Amino acid sequence: MTDVKDESILKKAWDRFVRSEEVNGPWERTVDAAIFSSWQRSRAYGVDPWQIQGARCLSPEEIQHKKHAYRELIEISIPLMEQLYDLVKGSGFMVTLCDQNGILIKVIGDEQTLQHAQEIQFVEGADWSEQAMGTNAIGTCLYLDSPLQVFAAEHYSLACQWWTCSAAPIHRFTGERIGVLNMSGPSAKVHAHTLGMVVSAVWAIENQIRLIEKNRNDEMMQRYLEATVQALNDGVAIVDDALRILKVNALFLKIFGLSEADLQGVFLERVLQFQGDSHLLSGSRAITHKELKVFVPSSSREVRVFIDIQPIFGKHSEKMGSLVLFKEVKKVRQLVNHITDSRAKVTFSDIIGQTDVFVDCLTEAKLAARSDATVLLMGESGTGKDLFAQAIHHESLRRNKPFIAINCGAIPRDLLGSELFGYVEGAFTGARKGGSAGKFELADGGTLFLDEIGEMSLEMQVLLLRVLQSKEIIRIGGQEVLPVDVRMIAATNKDLHEEVLRGHFREDLFYRLHVIPIHLPALRERKQDIPLFVEHFIKQFSEQLGRNVHSMAPDALLHLMHAPWAGNVRELQNVLERAVLRANGGVLSLEHLPKDLLLKEQVEAYPRALNLPIKEEIKKDALIRSIRQCRGNFKEAAKYLGISRSTLYRQLDKYGLRAEGRGFE
Repeated sequence: MTDVKDESILKKAWDRFVRSEEVNGPWERTVDAAIFSSWQRSRAYGVDPWQIQGARCLSPEEIQHKKHAYRELIEISIPLMEQLYDLVKGSGFMVTLCDQNGILIKVIGDEQTLQHAQEIQFVEGADWSEQAMGTNAIGTCLYLDSPLQVFAAEHYSLACQWWTCSAAPIHRFTGERIGVLNMSGPSAKVHAHTLGMVVSAVWAIENQIRLIEKNRNDEMMQRYLEATVQALNDGVAIVDDALRILKVNALFLKIFGLSEADLQGVFLERVLQFQGDSHLLSGSRAITHKELKVFVPSSSREVRVFIDIQPIFGKHSEKMGSLVLFKEVKKVRQLVNHITDSRAKVTFSDIIGQTDVFVDCLTEAKLAARSDATVLLMGESGTGKDLFAQAIHHESLRRNKPFIAINCGAIPRDLLGSELFGYVEGAFTGARKGGSAGKFELADGGTLFLDEIGEMSLEMQVLLLRVLQSKEIIRIGGQEVLPVDVRMIAATNKDLHEEVLRGHFREDLFYRLHVIPIHLPALRERKQDIPLFVEHFIKQFSEQLGRNVHSMAPDALLHLMHAPWAGNVRELQNVLERAVLRANGGVLSLEHLPKDLLLKEQVEAYPRALNLPIKEEIKKDALIRSIRQCRGNFKEAAKYLGISRSTLYRQLDKYGLRAEGRGFE
């Protein structure tokens, strides 16, 4: 044994310290500085230096819970604790493992040594922190976070002074302290090398912990990678530099109709054949959103995809492989249509009208919805051709597919082709990288509504006719033929037959479109529907504009019935929106209508208006609406209309409406 401290000197120094109230004294020079500082802390903690056994110990249940929490550290440490114990076996030494708070969680030693340890409660579950036992190798090592040997009377508590203890803290790779390894034995057998043995064992434990944590982190990263790859909305293939498949996700298998068994150790180019660009994966540059056809030899399937390729490089910039992402084109189209809400929102029940001529149009449109035949909607601007197009689609078997609308008159003629048919990369100056799909592709499986088709140039009519005949398109600047399944609805405010005679519209295209012609009447041809529109728009705009308008005065309604309505329903809608915005009360009157809408002979009061030579059913309807507004009270109705009660009764008798107000409530 070497480097043995003088136990008697230490004992005297300890005795003087614990009996004296002085902080410093002659004993300070005979005690190691770290030990002396610990004595001072122990006194401040209120530790009893005369205690002959540990004061704190966990219950059996708490001990089991603690062991379970530290089971990994215990499992790693036991083999090294046993090796350490084998070196000192029979010498009275024991090996202990503690948690980061100084609680003993594993003890190894011979029976006699363990019995001595039990006498001072140096057992599993005991608390040997500085706060509990004062200066000791376990607790002080934790405080200093460094290896430490405490000999005999260097211990603050009398219970420990028969022992010499060597302890070292155990850390994770992150620096987090997770426990302490300690070796304790008779003070007479103290040796400086004991601490070195403990430090070496701790080093081995920490290396084992690092290895386990690295393996765990590697596994976790592998699982994260797996979860990420599977969670992507793309088909994923990870390949090495030789294009051998390393990993694919479930969506990749679904897109190409493959199984994992088909792919183990297989080269990607044997599974998928990239048409038109066989060297696509060989390069070292990233590729973004390239559209191409992929042939699957195992099933003889052809799949159209967007492909993204991200090369993977090593630390020396050598290419190690690639991450390849696949998006099925038809799925992308569906997603775009969903995001842009490319759906028909109008149904036949949303369309307003009860006149015979209009009901006939609805009947024709409902019949058209049952077939896939081309529909030609004709009528003046503002008659609701777009609403009919949406309703026909909504009632058809294509209702869950896209509804794509394009106004042929609103797009410059030289751009209409690329809008309809799409274009390939480089087709013209400013063409988007990767090209762009046209409306026909976006509408695939659904309905394409061509509004104002009469504005289409003759050159474009030729291309449209070809698509209607072949059900195929070729993108502008491209050569590849793409099949499309689209139901066509066209609309025009022109007389296309007259346009054909004038040479402005192709006759063959006209007959292709004229399979189911529907002529929508102008508003002046269905004036009996005006009260329905008035009621609908007043309610709509009152809600939108935060107004409390609920009706229109009969004289104002009659003036609307006589207006020419060159802009049809759209003009009426605009007039009513402006009127609701200007209204101060709950009833719209003449003052709320635009002056240029009213004819000179229509600005008289309502009593005179009743005598105008207008259709009798309109007069009758105005009376009924006014009396209903007054809940069947004729007196209030006469006042509301600005006429005498006798005049009201004469009008009621004329139309057979008197009957004591029956039917007006």
